Amino acid sequence: MQTTLAVAKEIYRKAIDTRASDAEGPVWWSHVVDEIHDVIAARTLADAAALIEWWHQDWTIVSETPRAAAKRIREAARELRLSA
Repeated sequence: MQTTLAVAKEIYRKAIDTRASDAEGPVWWSHVVDEIHDVIAARTLADAAALIEWWHQDWTIVSETPRAAAKRIREAARELRLSA
């Protein structure tokens, strides 16, 4: 399954950052599309979390974990019936 830009934006905004805007730029969003696709397609939640571990170096400061973020991404995708 290929994740479209519009769907990736919706998933990212729902699961990670509601304030993410188009001002982030096309290159940034292109990377997000790839990452969202990989997280959705990951075999396990642990594999999905490992894919995005690098996203936010300050996750521990805000009590966030890659696993929690990956879970939200996968749940948002399921809600949109896009899970692999």
